[in-house]
Amino acid sequence: MTIRLPRSGVRARTTLIAVVVLTLALALANVMVIVLLSWSLDKATTQDARSAGRQVANELAKQGTRDLTPSDVASSGDAASMIQVLDANGVPVASDPAIVGYPALTPARPVPGQDVVETTTIRVNGSKQDYRLVVRGVNGPGGPYTVISARSLAPVTEASTRLTLLLGLAAVPMLAISAFAGYRAVGSALKPVEQMRRTVAEISTRDLSLRVGLPPGNDEVHRLATTLNSMLDRLASTQEAQRRFVADASHELRSPLNTITTALEVSEHHPETMSTGELLGVVSQETARLRELVDDLLLLARTDDATDNPVRTEVDLDDLAHAEAERARAGVKLRVEIRTEPAKVRGNAAQLRRAIRNLVDNAREHTHGQIRVCTYTMDGMAVVEVSDDGPGVPPADQERIFERFVRRDDSRQRRVGGSTGLGLAIVAGIAARHGGRARYVNVADEEYPGAHFRIELPLEVAA
Repeated sequence: MTIRLPRSGVRARTTLIAVVVLTLALALANVMVIVLLSWSLDKATTQDARSAGRQVANELAKQGTRDLTPSDVASSGDAASMIQVLDANGVPVASDPAIVGYPALTPARPVPGQDVVETTTIRVNGSKQDYRLVVRGVNGPGGPYTVISARSLAPVTEASTRLTLLLGLAAVPMLAISAFAGYRAVGSALKPVEQMRRTVAEISTRDLSLRVGLPPGNDEVHRLATTLNSMLDRLASTQEAQRRFVADASHELRSPLNTITTALEVSEHHPETMSTGELLGVVSQETARLRELVDDLLLLARTDDATDNPVRTEVDLDDLAHAEAERARAGVKLRVEIRTEPAKVRGNAAQLRRAIRNLVDNAREHTHGQIRVCTYTMDGMAVVEVSDDGPGVPPADQERIFERFVRRDDSRQRRVGGSTGLGLAIVAGIAARHGGRARYVNVADEEYPGAHFRIELPLEVAA
């Protein structure tokens, strides 16, 4: 059985990361300090050995070993500092009392005037120690000679060890204090976020009027609060639009249902006032209105659904526009002008055909006798434009004409097969799903002084 430990929170993870980084930084700093100290002590030890050896070498250069006394090579009584003098054959002629009787400490024999620095291990007083040797060649009476000055490295090692222990002990409380301070600091920084979380948790789907407070400053937390409020504004706007949509849809559905119910009641209670044929005509007409409304609602739902990805292919907008214009021309006595230029886009042909058909049907519904259907390209966009010679759209309605269940005043007569108030909303939704837009344009055109609607879609780029 696998046991999964719960993930730690942001405060704990942030504090842990900070402590790890601080630990690495302290370790690096401590290593540098210890290395520098060891290097400095090592250099000083070598310099001390060289100085002591040169003093003896100067005496040998002047008088040889004739006046060389034991005190000249004797240390302070311990094995930390020792000197050994060798003759030309490498035999010790004078040695520190600690190493009397020892053979030569090193086989190095530098020429007179030169030094050789070595590190070796020597057993003195029953224990082995590392020594720094400075070997110097001397040319004097009875010479040449070799002076070996040795300095123990134990003080260097001991100092480095003590400093390492001291720095390690000092780092423990430093890390503990840093962890505590970091944990509190992160908690203080996240306090506004926790307040925002509590505020958002109190917001219900029925009331989206509550907003999170904006913390001072212009940092990431402030921008997060601003983003949350913007999201809540969008949710509230979407909720209000959804409520209006449901209310409008309910009203639209109620109207044909009321008409059918009234006709049935009249036929049942007053059969002499309505024949069976008249009843069937009313029911058939209102049922068609219901079917049209339901189909439009389903299509709008699909255009709003971001997960709905219909098959997209290369589509010739000019062919679709030409076909819909010919359909409008064949349906009623209407003058239809067709001006199509090649315009290729990538999209779903069925949806694009529905969008163009809605614009053509809208123009047919409001025209006085002629409409125009055009396709062309402009600024990297494929454009479908449908114009009519009707009353046009008042400036106050030109922005909201693409909203759902919005009708122009003259459309309330439902002259051409009725209107659900969703046709232009469907056009806008399909255009948006294809990366374009639908819009109303004001065009000074004497022949077509009415409405001018456009669908603008990105052109298909040739591979």
